[in-house]
Amino acid sequence: MEVGETVSLRVATVAGPTEIVGVVVSRTAEAVVVRRRDGSTVEVAVASVTAGRVVPPGPARRIGAAELEAIAAAGWRALETAPLGEWVRRASGGFTARANSALAVGDPGMPVDAALDAVETWYAERSLPPRVQSIGGAVEEVLAARGWHDTGRHDVMTAEIAHVLRPLAVSDLPLVRVDAAPDEHWVAAYRAASGPLPAVAVEVLTNHPNAAFLSMGNEAVARVAVDGRWAGLFAVEVAPAARRQGLGRAVSAAALRWAVQQGARHAYLQAAGGNDAARGLYESLGFAIHHRYTHWVASAGE
Repeated sequence: MEVGETVSLRVATVAGPTEIVGVVVSRTAEAVVVRRRDGSTVEVAVASVTAGRVVPPGPARRIGAAELEAIAAAGWRALETAPLGEWVRRASGGFTARANSALAVGDPGMPVDAALDAVETWYAERSLPPRVQSIGGAVEEVLAARGWHDTGRHDVMTAEIAHVLRPLAVSDLPLVRVDAAPDEHWVAAYRAASGPLPAVAVEVLTNHPNAAFLSMGNEAVARVAVDGRWAGLFAVEVAPAARRQGLGRAVSAAALRWAVQQGARHAYLQAAGGNDAARGLYESLGFAIHHRYTHWVASAGE
């Protein structure tokens, strides 16, 4: 058993044998601490374990980073795209880095320097700063050598939806409104601290054939998009005055329940690398970091 693995342990207790299933969060020679799917933790004495096995990871963990990035790009669709080999240039009037960056994953079909020249030209033609989204590899060395700047890393987290929803009793959660499009209250609540959204924002948010917009008055909102068996959880926002009341958990759970009704079985989300509160919330729901991506901007684009 290693930290981070999901295990199933048969444990001897005074009340008889019991089974504990969860993720190993720490271990010593004497004890192992397991976080169950309901978020609770239990310390198990190694001497009390009569049998155990490592549970194979589900599809939400086995999928490759490149494939998951393609799915995530479909969940938050740019208004304009242009392929560059296996790379994809994306533009949406400047609203969000995800929808206005070249997804530099795979082979661009030419030397990386030449591909970045093409990226810079394409964005200049649209009066947008040249941006690239990368998941590591040689492209990042070239970006740094050209003077591009790392503007922040993001955690991509995944989970099996059944594992997220199983411990959540619907009766214990407040009512959440589900709409096919964001109304004026949803739009006002989303990124409220940043001021009014640009006109193009609603076009980006609704540029998907199977998306829903969740809201709890003006206190919490979320967006979910389903592509095949995958659901992407986006735009989860809780008003400052309503935080630490479980509303982020409630609106996220409602979004994933809707996604299951559309056929989704696995979920992903993307959180800023330094957002410990968000990462803690989603880890408590059963999400785990799958990989990280970085946004880069050309010096001339700053």
